[in-house]
Amino acid sequence: MHKILIICLLFVSIASFGQKKKIWGFVLDSTSKEPIENASITNIDKKITSVSNAKGRFSIEVSTNQILSVASISHHFDTLLLTDKLMQQDTLIVYLKSISKNLKEVTVTAILNRYKEDSAARRKEFLEDIGSNKIPTLSKANSGAGIGINLDRFSKREKNKRRAFDLYEMLEQEEYINYRFNKYLVSRYTTMQDDELSNFMQLHRPTYQWLRKHISDEDMKYYINEQLKIYFKRK
Repeated sequence: MHKILIICLLFVSIASFGQKKKIWGFVLDSTSKEPIENASITNIDKKITSVSNAKGRFSIEVSTNQILSVASISHHFDTLLLTDKLMQQDTLIVYLKSISKNLKEVTVTAILNRYKEDSAARRKEFLEDIGSNKIPTLSKANSGAGIGINLDRFSKREKNKRRAFDLYEMLEQEEYINYRFNKYLVSRYTTMQDDELSNFMQLHRPTYQWLRKHISDEDMKYYINEQLKIYFKRK
């Protein structure tokens, strides 16, 4: 997970943003090359999130030198620094490395157990990476587009390491939302499918803070029902 160390760029290297546009892309499993549905694609700088559809496709507003985080249930997350070269591409392809089989459980206990297992695997890989002395100055992430930074090349190594941990925790919060607000649970309560489901999940994505305070099945059912009223009123 060398990509996590991109936090150094966030605080040290990026001073300004350039070209602004909507980009399109696909999120795919790195092994099977199958599309990943309902992956969250977040512009870290703008704090906006897009959700991939059944074909793994997404679109999001970005500017040059901003950072995207990509997270999905049962996968390691990834980050992308949107360089001028990437901004010129017609389509971005992001590959995520699988941790376990797709989550199909809808009970709180099953979901949280799976999240804890997968989170432990992500943390183990992250800790191994930041403790390594073999990370090159620039390295490719799972997608082939991310950039990793070797903390040992910086004089303020411990400060940069703390920033790497801060980014890691933020990405884990995105994963927690994905596990709790997953397509199987939302589809059961809304009967929505495919693009309509992805659209609803993107527009009515709960916050991490709300989910941590509301951990029962009834809480989630109430939340989805309330958001459905807003969704259909908006339509």
